[in-house]
Amino acid sequence: MKRLWKATLLILITLGFSGMMGCQSEPTPPGETFIVSFVDENGTTLKEITCVSGEACEIDPPTLSQTREECSSCYFTRWSVFPEDYASLNQDTIIRPIYTLDNRVITIGERSVVFYSFFIMTGIIIALFLGIREIKRHGLKSDDLIDGFLWIVPVAILGSRLWYVVFEWDQFAGGGFFPTLLRIIGFESGTIDFSRFGLSGLAIHGAFVTAVICAYFYTKKRKIDIFIILDIVAVGFIIAQAFGRWGNFFNQEAHGYVVGGMTENTPNIPIIKEQYLYLRNTLHLPEFIVNNMYIKAGLHGLSVEPVTGFYHPTFFYESTLNLLGFALMLFLRRIKKIYIGDLFALYLIWYGAVRIFIETMRTDPLVFEFFGLTLKSAIVTSSLMILGGLLLALLLRLKRKGKTYGSIPGAFDFSHKSKSQDKEAANS
Repeated sequence: MKRLWKATLLILITLGFSGMMGCQSEPTPPGETFIVSFVDENGTTLKEITCVSGEACEIDPPTLSQTREECSSCYFTRWSVFPEDYASLNQDTIIRPIYTLDNRVITIGERSVVFYSFFIMTGIIIALFLGIREIKRHGLKSDDLIDGFLWIVPVAILGSRLWYVVFEWDQFAGGGFFPTLLRIIGFESGTIDFSRFGLSGLAIHGAFVTAVICAYFYTKKRKIDIFIILDIVAVGFIIAQAFGRWGNFFNQEAHGYVVGGMTENTPNIPIIKEQYLYLRNTLHLPEFIVNNMYIKAGLHGLSVEPVTGFYHPTFFYESTLNLLGFALMLFLRRIKKIYIGDLFALYLIWYGAVRIFIETMRTDPLVFEFFGLTLKSAIVTSSLMILGGLLLALLLRLKRKGKTYGSIPGAFDFSHKSKSQDKEAANS
């Protein structure tokens, strides 16, 4: 058995080094021919071009359908080799088309489950699982959380929808009361057409505000310390948001500005390949993310995507920062001197700062007019969150002395006091 494990480990190490070192075929000697093949997703050769090494070769890509047969929303972006690199080819090369990713998890009949819904629900389920484990540590029953979860989550989703509707009213209004109402609840056409049903516009701030209000009334009715629940909600919210943002990725929405920015409606980095290399080689982002950030001009309106090119994956930046905040919260709630309620205060400050940073890059913000000023809803709300988090942290230290995680099983004490010092302090 040990020999088998050693052999397996040796094979894995060998494969790993092979993958890191890479395998390349030898370049074709000058004067000899090589073939450049354009191949579709099914492996069918669309076009072959015979070139002579060391001589100029005219490479003209074949005409390709702009959408995939099995995915009408997946459009062709580019070939796997940039046109700028055609002249440097000197060996047999296969060039394949790159399409945007399919945003569907599964399709049954005419209905599909999309990644947007899938990631939101995955985040919610993980938040519930973590919450159940944590609430038991506080000496409460899991039902105390589950009962609240069953009605707070649906109301929070409704709140996120209404928040979005308020700031994007023009998308929903029109045709009278009932068509407007139908669009609000998810019927995009304004008629009862289930083939075009879905909540394609949600705002996390609306869900957050609604959830906090619901938590206040729920804990008051159950006679539970609200800060215990808010700390649990904070940890759940930030991990759910980290997952939920990946739904935006598959929809190619909630992204940042075009790589390099723009000056007077002209990209500062006009060459598509250079935009790609910035994301791949400078930011070291995975290729599947970079490829799906190639977005056509006007996909969500010319104000959102003014040009065709690679856009900043702000969903990824936000998701990563949320995961860091989540890890920090898991660590802090194990420290004895952390006050119960500090995690919620940290969430307000952390996510508020993250969202302000992200909003400086977003091209599709929710805005409103205030005394002639056009303000971004997310920045205003996030600023209030940061202020609220700072005030709450101060309040916890002034009004709730003694209520820390030190009384919760599993907390760590990082002080340098010896056990004898602890006993003397307890007896004094």
